[in-house]
Amino acid sequence: MIRRSPEVQANAIRQKRQEHAGSFLIVEGRDDRLFFEHFVDDAACSITVADGKQNVIDVISILEADQFPGIIGVVDADLDHIEGYQYSSNNLIVLETVDLEALLIRSPALDHILIELGSREKLSEFEGDVREVLVSAATWIACLRLYSKRTELSLRFKDLKYAKCINAKSLSVNIEDLVQQVMNLSQRHDLSRVDIVAELRSIHGSLDDPWLICYGKDMIGVLSCGLRGVLGLGKNKAKDVEPERIKESLRLSFDWDDLNGSMVGQNLYAWAEQNPSYWVLSPAKPS
Repeated sequence: MIRRSPEVQANAIRQKRQEHAGSFLIVEGRDDRLFFEHFVDDAACSITVADGKQNVIDVISILEADQFPGIIGVVDADLDHIEGYQYSSNNLIVLETVDLEALLIRSPALDHILIELGSREKLSEFEGDVREVLVSAATWIACLRLYSKRTELSLRFKDLKYAKCINAKSLSVNIEDLVQQVMNLSQRHDLSRVDIVAELRSIHGSLDDPWLICYGKDMIGVLSCGLRGVLGLGKNKAKDVEPERIKESLRLSFDWDDLNGSMVGQNLYAWAEQNPSYWVLSPAKPS
């Protein structure tokens, strides 16, 4: 797939203004578009996928320089909150969580998934709150992601096999196994696992709010393992609880009350109040 540059995407929005007088919501990717399509007023707002966070930021910046009205972008926080990074644009909303998946996991949508795919008996016997357990596990993975970013090691997390570093009964992370797996994926056998584990423990001990660092994709990966075993129905097949299926189910379970209770929903309403000629969300269920 050919990725369009921010300049090309900005120009496409300018051209579309000839047929669309409303607002333009610019998002990172397909999953974001699918999420917002449930809530956006199609007649008032057009959604544009920019293919990445930086592209969203750049498209907004280009159009703002032209004083192009009615544009609003939404991006994942990634590690911006934990690193104290802020953006100056009034037309850019940063999620209150690291990514969209984390927002969904934090919402009641997770409870719907557990009812649908979980075993009532196993859930009642499981030690601990499932959401808290997912956050706890994902925090350790996030600490390694943050360590990789701060040290500029560019460690590889793609193809991470959660089941290889997660305790099947407690869903807790074996830190040593996690680090070793990422070192293997990254082909960085020159690194010291002992030293990295020590750094992770230091980072972990300094955290105040795990939601500012936890990636939803990691929580979903751990949840997928749980739903195949300690949390799930005996009839669950691997394909039924694979991360993409869970992600889709979470999106569909996230409703208007969840959106209105989130910062991203409140920020979208606030943006519309500041830009009275434009609107994003459907008036079907106002805040």
